[in-house]
Amino acid sequence: MPLRLLDERTIGKIAAGEVVERPVSVVKELLENAIDAGASRVRVAVKGGGIELIEVVDDGCGIAPADLSVAVQRHATSKLSAFEDLDSLTTLGFRGEALPSIGAVASLAIRSRVPDATHASLLRVSYGEVTEPVPVGAAEGTAVTVRDLFANVPARRKFLRQPSTETGYIQRAVAAYAAVYPAIAFELTIDGRRAFATDGSGDAIAAATAALGAEVGRAAILLAPPEESAAVPGMIVEGWISSPELSRSHRQGIVIFVNGRWVQNRALGFALEEAYHSLLLVGRRPLAAVHLRLDPAAVDVNVHPTKAEVKFVDERAACRAVQRAVHAALARRPHAEIPHIRFEPIPTLPAARQRPIPFAPPRFASAPSQAPEDAREPNGAGQAHPSGVPLLRVLGQIASSFIIAEGPDGMYLIDQHAAHERVLYERILGQLGDRAVDRQALLDPLVVDLTAQEMAAFERSRQELHDIGFEIEPWDGGAVAVRAVPALVNGVDVAERLRLILRELADGGQGNSWLDAVAISTACHTSIRAGQPLSLPEMRELVMALERSSQPRACGHGRPTMLHLSGSDLEKQFQRR
Repeated sequence: MPLRLLDERTIGKIAAGEVVERPVSVVKELLENAIDAGASRVRVAVKGGGIELIEVVDDGCGIAPADLSVAVQRHATSKLSAFEDLDSLTTLGFRGEALPSIGAVASLAIRSRVPDATHASLLRVSYGEVTEPVPVGAAEGTAVTVRDLFANVPARRKFLRQPSTETGYIQRAVAAYAAVYPAIAFELTIDGRRAFATDGSGDAIAAATAALGAEVGRAAILLAPPEESAAVPGMIVEGWISSPELSRSHRQGIVIFVNGRWVQNRALGFALEEAYHSLLLVGRRPLAAVHLRLDPAAVDVNVHPTKAEVKFVDERAACRAVQRAVHAALARRPHAEIPHIRFEPIPTLPAARQRPIPFAPPRFASAPSQAPEDAREPNGAGQAHPSGVPLLRVLGQIASSFIIAEGPDGMYLIDQHAAHERVLYERILGQLGDRAVDRQALLDPLVVDLTAQEMAAFERSRQELHDIGFEIEPWDGGAVAVRAVPALVNGVDVAERLRLILRELADGGQGNSWLDAVAISTACHTSIRAGQPLSLPEMRELVMALERSSQPRACGHGRPTMLHLSGSDLEKQFQRR
C-alpha cells in the first residue's frame, strides 16, 4: 500500500488517545490548569460519569482573548519556551496537549476573563472544529465545559466503565487534589448534588475530613520534617498519613504528589508502606496524601503524555525522604494502650474450706432419661445435624463475644458475630430465591449523610440493596433517605450500619457477584457484634439457627464460626493422659 499523510482530524483523534484515556483524565488536566492559573477556588461539576458533562470553573488569572484560539492548538503553552526549561519547571502543565486533545473528542467551550477586562471571551471547539471567540459576560477566571465526551470515537466509549464507576474515579481525583492543596477551596458536584467542598483555609486535616470523610480526618497524622540528622538534603515531604488503626485492603487510598503533580511511582509507594511494617495486618494498606518537593532539575517529568510518571536522578534518596517522614509521624502519634493479659494460679483452699465437687452425669448420656434438657431434635441428643454440626448444649458466654457449648465430642467455642453473620447471610439468600423479601418500613425517612466514596458505592449498589430489602433514595447535599430496611435487621443503628456496609463495598466487597458482595456486607454489619452480652435463651436460639445453616462452619467472609476442643484434648491439657 502507498504511504499517505493522515489528515489533521485523524491525527487529533489518535493523539488525544494518549492524553484523554477516560473522563477522569479530562478532570485531572483541567484541575492542573486551574492550579497553574493561581486559582483560590475551583468548582467541578460532572454528569453521567463525566461522559455527558464535565465543567471546571476557577477564579485564576484567565486567558487573554488573543490567546484563546492559540490555547486549543497542539503544543501551544505558556509554561516553557525551550526544552532546557524543563530543568526549572514549576508548573504542572507544559506539553500544550490537554485542551486540543479534549477538543478533538468532545464538544468543548472555554469562557475566560482576565483581570481588569470589561468582558469575557467564549471559544467553542466541536470535535476539532474551532470557532472564533465571541465576547460574553462572566466573572474573572476560566470556565471549561466539556460535553458528549468520545461521541465521535465510539470505540473508546465501549471501553469505559459504568457511569457510577467513572464517577468514582473522578471523586478520587478531585479528593486527592483537595487533600494535597488545602489552601485551594475545591467543590465537587455530581449529577446536580454536591459531593463535598473544602474551605481552602490551608488546614490539611480539615481538607481531608471534607473530601474523604470524618473517619479519615480523625485518623490523619500530619507529616512534619524529621530530625535534622534524619532529613534528606534537598527534599521536603508534606501532607498526612493515617494512623495504623485505619487501613484499607487496597492501595487506592494512597496518593503521592511530586512537585505538585499526582504521580504513580511504585518505589515511593513501597517506601511508604514499609514504614508501617509490623503495624498493619498482612494485606492491609494505610491511607495517605504525601507531597514530595525537590529541585525540578532532580526529577524528569517528561516521561509520559499524561505526566503521571516521573524519573528521579536519585530515586533512593526520594524513597528515604518519604519513609523517614512517615516514620517520624508514626513515632509522634499517641500510642494505643497495649492489651495486658495476666495469668495467675488458682489458689488452693484451706483444708477446712475444701469441699468435694458434686459429680454430675454427662448431659449427653446414652440413656434417654439423661438427654439434655434443651435437646431440640426428635432423633436424640448428641446426634449430628444434617449440616454436620452436632447438637450443642449452651453453657454460657465469655468476654461477651464467644459462646461456650458442650457437644458429645467435647467443647465448642462459637464466635457470636461470625455465627450470626452466617445465619443472616443464608436467610438473605433464601429470601432472594423466593423473591419475597420482607421489609420493615420506617415511620419517618432516616436521612444519612455519606462521604463521596460511600455515595459512589451506594449508586453502584442501589439495585442490589433494594433486592435484599432496603428502600433508599438519594437526598440533597450528599445524603440518602432510608425508608425501609430488611425485616431481618432490627435493634441496630441503621445509619451507622449503612455507612459500614457502603464503606466495605467501596473497598471492593467480597463475593461471587456484586449482589453476593452486598448480601455478605449487609449480613456482617447488621449482625450481633463482639462484646454484646446475650441472655441464655438468645444464645440457644443463635446456636440452633447456626446448626440449621447449610454451611455453619464459616461466615460469609470465610472466617471460622466455631472452634472445637475434643475430650481427649482436654484430658491432655489436665495431664490425665
